[in-house]
Amino acid sequence: MNVVGIDGCRRGWFFAQLLDSARFRLGVVEHLQALRNTITASDLTLIDIPIGLKSFGEEERKCDRDARRLLGPRASSVFPVPCRQVLECMSYQEGSAVNHSVTGRRLSRQSWGIVAKIAEADRLIRELPEPGKLREMHPEVCFCTLNNGRPMAHNKKKPPGQSERFALLKRHLPHIQTIVGEARHSWRKKDLADDDILDALVGAVSASYAERLVSLPTMTEKDELGLIMEIVFIYCKIWPND
Repeated sequence: MNVVGIDGCRRGWFFAQLLDSARFRLGVVEHLQALRNTITASDLTLIDIPIGLKSFGEEERKCDRDARRLLGPRASSVFPVPCRQVLECMSYQEGSAVNHSVTGRRLSRQSWGIVAKIAEADRLIRELPEPGKLREMHPEVCFCTLNNGRPMAHNKKKPPGQSERFALLKRHLPHIQTIVGEARHSWRKKDLADDDILDALVGAVSASYAERLVSLPTMTEKDELGLIMEIVFIYCKIWPND
């Protein structure tokens, strides 16, 4: 097994690599390009960032629409994804105006906040020799489906939310305490938040069940560059250790 989960953090990007039932590797990099070799060598890497962008039309990506429907009370965690043209914009005001002209929707501050990271992922996946090794996930969708289709009850940034996500991951990753402990020892919270660690880990855990992965939407949707617009997650009726 060589699977990776990646999540954005204040310092750049946090990754969790699972190598077998006991071995793991963690890291924080400033730029996603620094993980190119890690992604290429992995069996699968799941990343919490939009891959594949609309270039025209008012309809949003189907995977985002379906994810909100699945998440119910956690639907607000799925930010509206900007159109491709926004990646060239230099300010929030410009980006919002461009997005409105293309899609009919203004851009939220939250969406603008991840535009630079979306651009990084967009550049990298188009350079990869096997782009299928890097796929998009959304942590809340992964947690929901690991929880038998029930969205998490609490906000991920609050202690109760972190506790319920930690407990759920422990069912699939018994040594999670060691992993989280190493991450907390290695990086300050101002650079790497607790929820960033858990989000990357749920991506790595989901990637480890590659044969059970499905995606939203069920019918493949691609952007103008041929990039698949999807959100990947595990589907299984009976979970380990139930």
